[in-house]
Amino acid sequence: MVVVKTKKKREKTMNRLDQAYNKLNRIRTEQAETQQAIRKENDLIPFGQPNIIGRPDIYKTVKRKYEKSRNLLQEEEKQEKRIEMLEKVEKFKESNELIKDIHVVGKTGYATVGVKTSVNNLEYFKNQLKEMEEKNEEAKAYNKTKPKIKMKTLGADITKLKKKIAYLEQMEEREKNQVLSEQTKELIDNGAVVQWKKKPIYYFVKGLKKVALEIDENGNFIISPRYPAYDESDKEFINNLLKSTKKETFC
Repeated sequence: MVVVKTKKKREKTMNRLDQAYNKLNRIRTEQAETQQAIRKENDLIPFGQPNIIGRPDIYKTVKRKYEKSRNLLQEEEKQEKRIEMLEKVEKFKESNELIKDIHVVGKTGYATVGVKTSVNNLEYFKNQLKEMEEKNEEAKAYNKTKPKIKMKTLGADITKLKKKIAYLEQMEEREKNQVLSEQTKELIDNGAVVQWKKKPIYYFVKGLKKVALEIDENGNFIISPRYPAYDESDKEFINNLLKSTKKETFC
């Protein structure tokens, strides 16, 4: 069982772990109140009193409270697992202060936690590359001594990491230097599209699932080749969206 933390001095804006603990406290408080109501309701019913055919069910209220109690128990267990996951994420972040965005697969303490491919994690990846290159040089130097068991070199991993860094740097540079047309600014300002902070060249269309726009060299929105619209209704939605700010139609 997760032990509820006492109040501590934290940042003004509560993080997800704070919110999760608060929700768990609320569930447990409601569970305690429900259990008290069940005992009170049972005390009002004579011991062993049977239901009489043709009359209202005297156990109806207490049955409803028992059902609520069971549901709260399930919510409590689910919330405890969520807290275990969030605590694992916090520990992972604390292992390296350069990590800004986390990738999580799973909803319990057994979740897999990793580093997100995000422009916010560029410094982390660059630091990892430096450390990896140093280890690789050490391994190559050691292997030159012709030991019986050679150390593993990291050439392939280094190449893969360099490609990731180059991809993120290119994305960061593109976002930094892009020029916005008046129509594009209007769609951003009115909230019709939301910029993806982790990969800022993509602007997801509000109201559509995984459909994004990108900004071309003229500063206008175009459909993203990576997150395109497949349904005709989605294509029509985007066409109308872009037509609302400019007379050109979207193809």
